[in-house]
Order: sequence, then C-alpha cells, then structure tokens
Amino acid sequence: MHFPLRFPARFLARFSVRLAVVVALVASVTTSIIGTPAHGSAAPLTGLTFGGVHNAYERAAYPYLIDALDAGNRMIEIDLWTFFGQWTVSHSNPFGNDNNCEQGATVGELRDSSRSQPFNRCLDNVKAWHDANPGHELLVVKLEMKDGFHDNRGKGPDELDTVLRDRFAGAMITPSTLRGGHPTPDAAARAGAWPSDTRGKILVYVIRGTVENDSLPTELEYARHLRDHPADAQVFPVPQGSYGGGDPRQGYEESLRPWFVVFDGGATSFAGLSAESRAFYRDYFTTVTGAHSVAPALDTYNPTPQQALDRTRQLGCLGATVVSSDWRTVPGWQGPHDRAAC
Repeated sequence: MHFPLRFPARFLARFSVRLAVVVALVASVTTSIIGTPAHGSAAPLTGLTFGGVHNAYERAAYPYLIDALDAGNRMIEIDLWTFFGQWTVSHSNPFGNDNNCEQGATVGELRDSSRSQPFNRCLDNVKAWHDANPGHELLVVKLEMKDGFHDNRGKGPDELDTVLRDRFAGAMITPSTLRGGHPTPDAAARAGAWPSDTRGKILVYVIRGTVENDSLPTELEYARHLRDHPADAQVFPVPQGSYGGGDPRQGYEESLRPWFVVFDGGATSFAGLSAESRAFYRDYFTTVTGAHSVAPALDTYNPTPQQALDRTRQLGCLGATVVSSDWRTVPGWQGPHDRAAC
C-alpha cells in the first residue's frame, strides 16, 4: 500500500524559496558561460573582456588572497609602498604590511598561516595558485605604486622586474612579448599583435599612486626604464589621465609615447566618451574602474549576478578589456567574454 507524502505548507514555502535561489544562481552562472571563448580561441586579448576586483589584498575583501583568485577574478589590485626600502602592501599604512597575504608558497600551505606579509609573499601566494591551476584564464595584476618607486632605496623598476621574473618567468605577458618583431609596443598593438591564447598567463601593470608626490612619477620612471631596457621589462606602465578625451600620452616626451599601450581610468569617464574618442583605444588594453557607477548605478558591492554580468558585457562592448569593481562575492560575471558577441 502506498501512502501519499504530505508536507506542511510552511516547509513547502521555504523549500520553494530556496529552490528558486539555487535555480537563479545556476542560471546566472550558465548565462556567464555563453559567449566565453573556448581554450585556444583565436580571439585576441583586446577582443576579450575580463572582470576583476579592486583592492583584492584587503582582509575586508577576502580572508586570504588566494580566495580572490578562487572566486574567479581575472584581475586583482595590490597597493604597494616602497619609501622605507621595503615592498610593503597596505592601503594606507606605509610603515607596515596590512593585508591578506600569507607565508605559504604552495596551495597546501595557504589559508592556515599568518597574514599581513610583504609583497614578495603576496607574489608567492599568486605563484602557488598559478602552479596549482596551470590552465587558468589570464590573470591581470594591477599594482598601484602608492608612493612611487624609490630606486635609491633599492626599490626601483629593475628590482620590481626581478621579483616578478623570479616567480613567473615565461608565464608573463611582457612588453617584449607583445612587441615581437615590431619596433615598439604601440606599433605591435596597432598591428593586432596581442596574444590570442592567454591561458596560464599573467600580465602586470603599474599606475601612479594616490599619495605619490614625486618629480619622477611611477609611469614616467617605468616608461623610461622600458624604453631603455625593453627586453628586461616585465611590466606595462599606464599614462595618467586615461579616458579624458584625446590621446593621454601626449603629455609625455615623444620618445616615451609608443611605450604606453595599457590604459586605466573610471568606467563612467570611459562610457561617457564619444564613439569616436573610444575608437582610439580599440587596439589597446583598457581597464575601467568603478563599474557600478555607470548609469543606471548598481549596488557598489552586491548587485545581482545578472546585473553584474550585464554591466560587464555592456562595458566590454564599449571596448573595455578589464572591468574592475568591488563585487567580491557576486558569482559568474568575470568572464572572459568574447566581444564578437556584441
């Protein structure tokens, strides 16, 4: 004899709500996969859009830096101080490290060791994740040089090159990688020479720091280093004033302009450019920050997964390579997304 199962109405209501949440989450993640290029896609780097998170090194963002990587972020931002002759990672404290980087150098050693480590340890954490995920999508590391380089204290462009090269070597997409046989990165970018297969690769760029007060600002110092040592440089410098209309490189000495091919600025400014002005950036690597602020504004931290995905694709269709936000716990929006679907 079969007895029909009967459940209290309150149980069924709660179950229905939870089921709806699960279905919505699965749908959002599935939607994010549509338009995502397969391994070995022929889409050039500047034909893709990636999502990443602002200040991923802060404990308020993630308990551990590796959590930011496991969350699917394709770009992480790290604030770096150098004034006291140390690689110090902190948002506002130049005297000491305040971050979620650990001592561990392998995945098995992470999430159980002391945090607030120097920059070298942060890179060790990234290296551990990189080694454990050899086929990962492109990882972009954005370095804000809070107080600039201090070469006289042993923390200049060449020392930064060394700590990156020692850990990532051939995994780096460098200005030299882009150049190939072209005379400058600009010539290579305009010729469409950005790599099409970026699996397992890392790209690093530096921006001027918010408290930098230096006659030789970050981007100028590194651009000169890049021009003079093109085979050794591991990092792309970013000109100040991206997305203000016109070529932001015009304010720099003429010999440096062809060495700037990565740009970084506000998403609102980028979206507000005319189509003609945005067309200038078509061949270059572009990061847009504060994605939530583009009208209609989204929640700074917790839009719905679909809202985050739609905004990322919207900015990608306008030409953004990296969309940066504080959507730390929102799943499924980071891509990569192929702009051919626009």
